[in-house]
Amino acid sequence: MKAAKWIAAAVIGTAIAYGLYTNAAVTAAAIGAVLVLGFHYVYFIYFGRPNHVAGLDEITDAKWHTVDLGEATVSADGSSYAMFVRRGTSNNLVIHFSGGGACWDGETAARPIKPIGVVRGYTRDLKMFYFNSLTRLFPAGLAGMTNRRDTTNAFRDWNFVFVPYSTGDMHVGDITNTYSHNGKTIKIHHNGRNNCKAVLDWVYANFPAADKVMVSGESAGAWASAFYVPQIADHYTDSKLYCLSDGVGIVTERWRDIVDTTWKADSAGTLGFHIGIDLYEDALLHRSDAAMRTIKYLHSNTLYDDTLTRFGAALNHTSTETDGFIDDWAANTKASITRLDQSGLHYNFFLTDWGHKPGKHTTEHTLTTNEFYNKCTADGVLFSAWIKRNVIDDEDLSLGHELLPSTTRP
Repeated sequence: MKAAKWIAAAVIGTAIAYGLYTNAAVTAAAIGAVLVLGFHYVYFIYFGRPNHVAGLDEITDAKWHTVDLGEATVSADGSSYAMFVRRGTSNNLVIHFSGGGACWDGETAARPIKPIGVVRGYTRDLKMFYFNSLTRLFPAGLAGMTNRRDTTNAFRDWNFVFVPYSTGDMHVGDITNTYSHNGKTIKIHHNGRNNCKAVLDWVYANFPAADKVMVSGESAGAWASAFYVPQIADHYTDSKLYCLSDGVGIVTERWRDIVDTTWKADSAGTLGFHIGIDLYEDALLHRSDAAMRTIKYLHSNTLYDDTLTRFGAALNHTSTETDGFIDDWAANTKASITRLDQSGLHYNFFLTDWGHKPGKHTTEHTLTTNEFYNKCTADGVLFSAWIKRNVIDDEDLSLGHELLPSTTRP
């Protein structure tokens, strides 16, 4: 396959070179036309919004579909919000919360994620912080666990609800704030709570029952998966519930102020837990309600996460001039996994230093809906296999014990 691609590239390159040599103007015009058409195809068709539906009964194929959720839902910049759904062939359901950063003050609100910033590449200090509108990456750019064409994917026949994220508030905010930065004002709709309520109301109406329900999330969505899984478990009382949080964990004294004061999330009253300094751990262990729920928690991290380390530095105003901020984050992550593993929760973890880049001292951020799903390993086991064994096979499997302090290893 690779040889065929190289041969095709060589043939095309030779044809272009010959064309430029014999008739440069015509060839250049043809190349320009192809590039323009290619751009329009990618932007408007490949990354275009899937067809709209109102309810699950309108879906007769295995493609993604868009669901508009009404005026109560909105993105950070005031633009429209929607969710995406794909019908499966089993009676199992994934509810997946997307990631996409966060903003909490004037400086971060003034730096939404833009394509030009992505092109500029990696910098130790974050230059962009959050999606302020629905990105066209949703859902066309999804892979990994969402890939229905991969016959090895254990979740290819599951119903899949994708919860986009474009409010800068970890899916939990309930306020519109006006921030100031360099003399300018930025109006941000932290509307995550209302967006998620609309999504879940639609899910409950269209999937009244399921055999297994996995509430999953990446990055900011990884926190959201832990925030919302108790509520979802209270609805699907006859289902087996799993919560997968991929790429999660930052320790800071600022969490309570940001989540409850800036975003107005009402963590104790609405989300059901008390905030300390580790928001993910708090959501699992510091519950403010007394309900007993049967949830299997799955937690995955790479040891030197190139995104969470930088967000941690920004939140804690920590210098990024040395590797200290990365090693501190790794130490906090190992300590948190150890506490959760010893807490008595039904909890399994996947911790790995796979793909470590010594020059940058970084590892990948998330693994669930990208190419690393079937590449990243811990203890020689693929990430995709770890999820399958925990969810499909109902095995209890944690990986990466050797990366934890020696006193905590089994």
